[in-house]
Parts: sequence; structure tokens; C-alpha cells
Amino acid sequence: MWLRTKFAAWLSIAIVVLLAAGLFWLRLPAVSWQSSLLDTLPQEADPAQQVYMAHQQPNEQRFMLLFTVANDDFAAFATALRQELAELTSSEAEIQPLQQLDAQAIVSIYAEYAGQWASPSDLTTLRENPQQLIQYAQQRLQQPLPLWVDIQQDPLLLSQRLVEALPEPLPNFAAEGPLYVRHSATHTSIVVALQSKADTLSQEHSRTVVAHTEQLLSALTATAIPHEVIRSGLVFHTDAAATQAKYEMTWFGGLSLAFVLILLWWVFRSLLHLLYSLVVVSVSTLVGVTAVMWCFNSPHVLTLVFATTLIGLCIDYVFHASIGASHGKNNWQQVVPALLLGAATTIVGFLLLTLLSLPLLQQLGVFMAAALVSVTGLVLLIPALGLTKPTTLRWQRLHQKVARSYQHVAPRTGSIILVVLAITCSIAAWQTYRSDDAVQLLATSSESLLAQEQEMREQTQAFYDSEVILIKATSMNELYQRYARVHRRLVDWQQQGWLTSWQSWFDYVPTPQQQQQVSDALAQLWQQPAGQDYLAWLGIQPPQANLSSRQQLPKAHPLYENFFYTSADAKQPVVGVIRLRGSTTNNDFTQAIAALNGVELFSPLTQASEALGHYRSQLMQWMMALVILLFIVLSWRLPYSRRQQRYLASLHVSAIIITALSSALAIAALWQPLNAFHFVGAMLVIVLGIDYGIFCASRIPRAHALQAISISALTTMFAFGALSFSQTAAIASFGVTVLIGVAITAVLVPLLTPANSTHSV
Repeated sequence: MWLRTKFAAWLSIAIVVLLAAGLFWLRLPAVSWQSSLLDTLPQEADPAQQVYMAHQQPNEQRFMLLFTVANDDFAAFATALRQELAELTSSEAEIQPLQQLDAQAIVSIYAEYAGQWASPSDLTTLRENPQQLIQYAQQRLQQPLPLWVDIQQDPLLLSQRLVEALPEPLPNFAAEGPLYVRHSATHTSIVVALQSKADTLSQEHSRTVVAHTEQLLSALTATAIPHEVIRSGLVFHTDAAATQAKYEMTWFGGLSLAFVLILLWWVFRSLLHLLYSLVVVSVSTLVGVTAVMWCFNSPHVLTLVFATTLIGLCIDYVFHASIGASHGKNNWQQVVPALLLGAATTIVGFLLLTLLSLPLLQQLGVFMAAALVSVTGLVLLIPALGLTKPTTLRWQRLHQKVARSYQHVAPRTGSIILVVLAITCSIAAWQTYRSDDAVQLLATSSESLLAQEQEMREQTQAFYDSEVILIKATSMNELYQRYARVHRRLVDWQQQGWLTSWQSWFDYVPTPQQQQQVSDALAQLWQQPAGQDYLAWLGIQPPQANLSSRQQLPKAHPLYENFFYTSADAKQPVVGVIRLRGSTTNNDFTQAIAALNGVELFSPLTQASEALGHYRSQLMQWMMALVILLFIVLSWRLPYSRRQQRYLASLHVSAIIITALSSALAIAALWQPLNAFHFVGAMLVIVLGIDYGIFCASRIPRAHALQAISISALTTMFAFGALSFSQTAAIASFGVTVLIGVAITAVLVPLLTPANSTHSV
């Protein structure tokens, strides 16, 4: 019978493993793991912002390299760089020079519209003093300089002048093929602007792009030509973040597991306990990952980092079940209800996270809930598996002493202590409360990468702020008109100090009104003697205006996709964007934007920060709701004989949780302002506090319950303590809160009066 029972238990475990593994491999090809912190945030509900954000991925694939070499080495280095770029652009990463900086492509567009477009200054000159343009054109035509316009279509060379007056994509850098070069007295700076079709937000694709780029840099280093290089681009930050997350996940999980195994061996001195603990952790992790992969198409790598805490949570139930089973059948019968009640409340706590609209919390909730369901089933098999070896005598005696020391505290005194602590710590947390939801504080990059980004911005001046003006409309014609109206206001806003500079579509292409004015002015000029004499000097006929072309947008322009966005959904608006630099958000600027129909000021980082603040508030509300819900459940299910005892015990458990939460948040706020991830940790403090409270308030002998609680608290504190050293601020916030909260909970729960006590609650 014993063999059949033990065999059936292991068979059940094998079936769960095979089923979870099969579902894992079946789903794996369809899942793409994300690693950008912005991917942990929900999609913006505003339609224009949705369209804009959906098109930012191609922009995020751009990256730049800036080399500095001595002037004497420039020629040799430039030759080597061009050779390595040719190999890089033919690699499997599909890396190509940035098309928006392709001078030849830009010139071809303006050549197509030759004679139809003119810069604003040339338009003014054409109206007031056309002879000046005629003289310029005559002088230019008599010089041995290249012309790329059709002189019969554009006699005044307006298109050539327009291109020469365009904003420089890289100020002070001259285009030399795929390179942009700036010479100084002793050194030469070379900028290489690249783009990749690979998904930068995919850690696998980012690693591929960065790996190919590093190969290029290594090849240049091998030339032995002295040079310096700096990198700029989200792809480098994404790859570094993913690498750091993998490193932390491996080491934090490994250290936590090693600590658990050492503690288990010291307490149980049983290889079978070690083996089964590894089985529980492995199976529950597999089940949790599989559940996340089936519930989400693009899970986040941070979910796995947070899930390393599974070792500190799931292993708790192994401790409680093993110690309970080691004290005989009667004690096991008292442990099972506490196990089930603790697991149920913990699972409910994690499932509540799925009701929030923050993707990372939803994934974490699914992971933990699924893992804990499997853990609950596995620990109930412990007696059948024969894991009934008692803990070492030293461990038992230690906790017998601890239990006796807490017995010296009278129940009434303990009750007063818990209530007073809850009130005092709540007041302290309220007084010290400070929060900052800026997403920049959470997305931690290395100092080296940040310094390179700053230097690249200062040298190239090619970057704009994240804040943009969005213009939306139902059609491209309507959008084009609205865009032109906003563009005309930019100079006024600049003069009022609301922005430093901008990048607008109409910095590169004349507005429809300007196009019509150019056409009218040219038609008038060709009817005047000065214009006729100039055409006779050229020996050509007056050009014919192509009015139909002005009714269409030049979609072939390399910058077109940088300013106009559409969606496959016909219900979504078409959106235009104006990028800002040095913008100052104030009420006057906001009101000026809001006064324009279909126009709004938008910053993805500000929106993300506001979203985090909203979810922090949501988490606070959910915490209060969870404490109330748990008070009701415990008042109903705790094994006290009288209702008044259950109410009072539930109040004590709630007081312990409130004390632990308040203390953890107040202490964490000393290091950094609180954010949403502190409150994620706070929710875990609640579910852990409930587990500890249930076991201390059950009919399990106090010394037996404390043996398991102390092991659980130590392993959990170690796991979360390791997370508190993470380089990612979000993970560190999470770890610090749980570390402090669990420590305080473990110290206070022995003050609860057990259900089998002869003393009055």
C-alpha cells in the first residue's frame, strides 16, 4: 500500500510536469519577450496617441556612432570604416544607413518639384524684388558649380536654393557618402547614422544588432588606428537592460536557491527534502511561466526577474507541510486547513493584480497564482512521499524557547501592542509619505551609456525632446491644413519662450498656401519684362505650372514617415507630429495648444509617469480592499470556537499587516520617493502576512508553526534582500519593501493567541 501511494504521488507529479512542459514548448514559438520598461505600461487610450506610439518603433531602431580620430589618420580610418559599414549593411541584422539623412534621396524629391517650391524668404523676394533672384540665377549659371535641377522647369533655381536653406540634419557636419564629417584643428569627428528593421524591443533582435555593431567596432580597433567612439540609441540601452535583467535573474535566483538548500539541509538533514524542494520550485516555475506565455503574447522579461521571488514564497508551503507532517497524523490534520486557507488567500491576492490595467502586474499575478496552485497540490503529497523526517533537535529547541518567551506576554498586552503599533506606524507613514512616479527614475541605464548619449546630443544637436505636438484629422487633406496652421504659430511660441526650436514637416516642404503663392508670383513674373528678358537670355519658354501635384503630399520624401502617421483601422485618425526642443510646459502654452482644433501637446514619458501614478493610487485602493476582504474571510474561517474570538484575532492579523506595510513604506521612503513598484511589494507583504498570521492563529502548536515561519521568513528575506541590490530601480523598490515588511511581520505574528490556547483572546 505504501509503495502504491508513493508511486501514485510521483506519477501525479510526472503528469503535471509533462503537461506543463508540453504546453510550454507548444506556445514558445509564438511568444516574443519584451524588455523595455515602457512596455510594462498600458496602451494610451487617446486615439491620436495610440497611432503615434504605434509608429515609434521604427524611430527607436535608429542608432548612431561617433568616431574621433586625428586629422592625419582620417583618410585611412574613413576607408576602413566604409569597408566595415559595407559588410555591416549586408549582415543578417538588416542594418542600413538612415534614409532620412540620405542627401541623394532628398535632392531627388526636390528635383521632382523643381520650380514649384520655394523657401519663405525666396517667396518674399520673388514678390518684392524678383530681379535679385534673377541676378543670383545668372551668376550661378555662369559658375562651374553642379546643378541638379531642370533649368527649363526651374529657371530661377528655386529648388536648389530651397535645399541649400533646409535645416541641417546634423549641424556642422558635412555629408560624405554614408559618413558625416566635421574637421577641427587637430581632430576629425565622424558620425554614422544607422537604422535596422529588427525589433529593437526584442532582446534577441537587440542582441543581434548590438553584436554586429560590436563586430564593426572590433574590426576598426584591429586596424590599430587610434580613435575614440561613443554610441547612441535605444538599442544599446535595451540590450544592456536585458543583459542586466538576465544577470540579476540568474544570480538572485541562484543565490536564493542556494540559501534555501543550505537552510533546508541544516534544519532537516535530509537529501530527500532537498530534492523535493528543488522539484517544487522547478515545477511551480515551469507552470507559472507557461501560464504567462498562454495568457500574454508579449510577456515582459521583468516578470521573470520578479518571479525569482517565487523561491521565497512557494518554498514556504514546503516548510509548513514538512514540519507539520513530521509531528504525526493528528498534527498534519491541523496543518492542512491552515495550508489551504493560506494558499487560497495568497492566490486571491495575486489574482487581484490581474484586475489592474498594468501589464507587468497582470503577468506577475498570473505567474504567481498559477505557480501557487501547483505548489499547493505538490505539498499535499508530502506525507505520501514519506517526507516526515523531523527537524533537528537544535532547531526545535530554539523555537520552543522563542514560543515560551512570547507566552510571557499576556494576550491583552499583546493586543494593545499590536493596535498601538498599527496606529503609530500608520501615522509615521502618513507623515513621511512622498512619491515620485517619473518613469525616468525606474529605467536605469549605466553611467557610461548615459554619458555617451549626452555627448552625442551635444556634438550633433540632432535630437529633440520626447514632447511633441500631435495634430489629428479624419483625412490627409484636412490634416495638411491643420498642420499648416500650427506651423505658422511656432515662431510666436518661440518668441514667447515656450520652446527653443522645432522640427516640422513645413520646414522641408512649403505649405499649400505658399505653393500657390509661388505659382502665382512666377506666373506674374514671366509676364513682366524682367522675367521675359531672363527667359530670352536662357533661350527657353515660360515653364508650365503643375497645379495637380500641389494637391498631393510628396510621400516619397525621406522625412514623410517621420511626420505623418496613419493606422490600418479606418476609425483611427490620421496624425501629424511636430517635434520640439527645449519646450516649457506652462498653462499659457497648454491653453494655446488646446485652443487649436485637433491639436494636443503630448509627451510619452509624461504620459507613462502619469500612468504609473494612477496605478500607484489604484494599488493603494486595492491594498485597503484586500485588507478588508481578508478581515472578513478570516473572521469567518479562523478556527476559534467563538465569533468574538475570530473577530479579535482577525483584527490582530490586520494590525500586524498594517504595521508591517506602514513601516516598510516609511523606511523605503528614506531611500527614494515611493512609486508603484513599492506598492507591488506591499501587496506581497499582505499575502505573506496573512500566511504567517493564519499559521500562528491556527490549532498548530506554536513551536511547530514558528519553526516553519522562521524558515519561510529567512528565505523570503534573503530572496527579496537580494533584489534590493538590483541596478534596476523598479526591482530594488520591490525588494526593499518586501524585505522590511516580512521582517517586521515575522517578529510580530507570535503575539497572536493560538486557537488552541487556554487563555482568553
